[in-house]
Amino acid sequence: MARRGWNLLLPILVALLIAMPLAARDNAKNGKATTAEVEVLSPVSMAGKMLKPGTYRVTADDSKVTLTLDGKVVAEAPVQWKDETNKPRYSQIVTTDDQVKEIHFGGKMRYVAITG
Repeated sequence: MARRGWNLLLPILVALLIAMPLAARDNAKNGKATTAEVEVLSPVSMAGKMLKPGTYRVTADDSKVTLTLDGKVVAEAPVQWKDETNKPRYSQIVTTDDQVKEIHFGGKMRYVAITG
């Protein structure tokens, strides 16, 4: 009888092991916004908007990222989610030629690439 119990339990355990990573998907994949605070140290631009130095609240959903400063939306841009190779410790903005290109979120295995 014990062997039969294992034969019934084993498929259930395998199904749970497969389902757990799917249930633990990043917030960006299940419709919830990912948020962070990032420090901009020098002027940069994103989607044609100039961002002055300061602490910005970043909110990214499935299709766009929004930056707010002192409760006011200062810039929005379309994004594409990409996978990290390592989980970053801190949230940060990546720029090229003073243009925001990526936003990485501390503790997350996904980041956004600015597409517009």
